[in-house]
Amino acid sequence: MKKNKQNNGTSKKKTEQQKVEENSGDEKNVAKVDSLDDEDQGFGGWLRSADGMETMKLFVIANSIVMVTTLAYPQIQTIFEILYEMLYDITIY
Repeated sequence: MKKNKQNNGTSKKKTEQQKVEENSGDEKNVAKVDSLDDEDQGFGGWLRSADGMETMKLFVIANSIVMVTTLAYPQIQTIFEILYEMLYDITIY
């Protein structure tokens, strides 16, 4: 059986910087690394932050309230008209 060699602390995996240096002529790899650095900027980065998540939760709740109110408004209006007619015995047209 062969024994495994120790690598004296060196890793066989290449870092991103080494990959970019090897492929410095290849613009696609350079652009990919640049886009990874820019990933935490702009709207996407803000949305991943704690502040962005809290704001999105508030938006979803407020939007749900608005949608339910908009869809249910005709039925609610009919219920109020029926109750008003029952209490005051006046027909509203």
